[in-house]
Amino acid sequence: MIIYRYLSRQLFWATLAVSFVLTFIIVSSRFLRYLSDAAAGRFDGTAVLLITGYRLPGFLEMVLPLGLFLGILLSYGRMYLENEMVVLQACGVSQNRLVALSMIPALCMSATIAYFAFYLAPWGAQQAYQVVLEQERRSGLEVLSPRRFHSSNEGRTVTYAEEIDTEKSEMKNLFIVNYDRAAKTGAYRKVVLIRAQKGEYYIDDAGNRFLVMKNGERFEVDPGNPDYTRFHYDEQTLKLKEKLITARALKHEDYKTADLLAEDSILAKVEMQWRISLALLVPIVVLMAVPLAKVNPRQGRYLKMLPAILLYLGYLSLLMAAKGAVEKGSIPVWPGIMWVHGVFLLVALGLNYWPHWQLRRAKRRMDLELQQAVAT
Repeated sequence: MIIYRYLSRQLFWATLAVSFVLTFIIVSSRFLRYLSDAAAGRFDGTAVLLITGYRLPGFLEMVLPLGLFLGILLSYGRMYLENEMVVLQACGVSQNRLVALSMIPALCMSATIAYFAFYLAPWGAQQAYQVVLEQERRSGLEVLSPRRFHSSNEGRTVTYAEEIDTEKSEMKNLFIVNYDRAAKTGAYRKVVLIRAQKGEYYIDDAGNRFLVMKNGERFEVDPGNPDYTRFHYDEQTLKLKEKLITARALKHEDYKTADLLAEDSILAKVEMQWRISLALLVPIVVLMAVPLAKVNPRQGRYLKMLPAILLYLGYLSLLMAAKGAVEKGSIPVWPGIMWVHGVFLLVALGLNYWPHWQLRRAKRRMDLELQQAVAT
């Protein structure tokens, strides 16, 4: 029990450190992507934090197996390097017992990943979807700031408002500049300037967004041409570009497990296999990591790190490739992607028992040579 607590403590801190770094990298990249959407006017600041938080379980279900794999390589590699494993082996901790002790946290991690994959990650994805849908349906005033220029529509539209009342969905002293560019050359073909003393947003029952501008002027200018068009209006209504998300945009990766079981389609079945695979991945990679962590103190702790990472990436890449092939119909739904686990289970068993088999073979050869020497 003392040995198990010591190994678990070493493995826990190494896994926690690696998982934290990997999660920070992934969340930061996604957070920057969401910030760019917020800068473009699609989200506000609160929505960015909510979406990132709801998507976090989906990130963790991919990060935690890799964190445990690297944690075993780093922690056990250090123990081999500092001859702690030699002491443990002298105390009766064999390779098989080390694998058995490592399987206890592996099974706990596998249960956690299964909870994420089957329940928490789909729930978070749908909550994030609802936040995005709510952001798409808002009036649009939340992304505007008074006395600041706001660019949208890939820079073709610039909006400026001197005063904004979000409660009444009103703007005062509104300016809108729209640039019409050629698709090939990017040159300006027409510039439209709209000025209004008052502007109001409203959304109809179908979800269409409109901007009503009152008591203003409209200018149309052709670049390179001194002539321009100007006219005054009392009220003008503009239908804004539709950005609402439909229910069809929800992917099978974001479906609840009950919805996947109720749907009889290839995409639903392969997604169920993928969620099962995330849980099966953990004990198999742990079974591979234990023998790969064994290093010679003279060789350094990072000697097998690169081959081990390449082996893990090969495992994950083959799973993704098999999933894509099943979705395209190139591979039957059954066994689907499950055969990949069988292949790497054989690899893991080979890594564990190949040295023992070679040792027994060498021992038999020595015994045979000794018997021949005695006979002669």
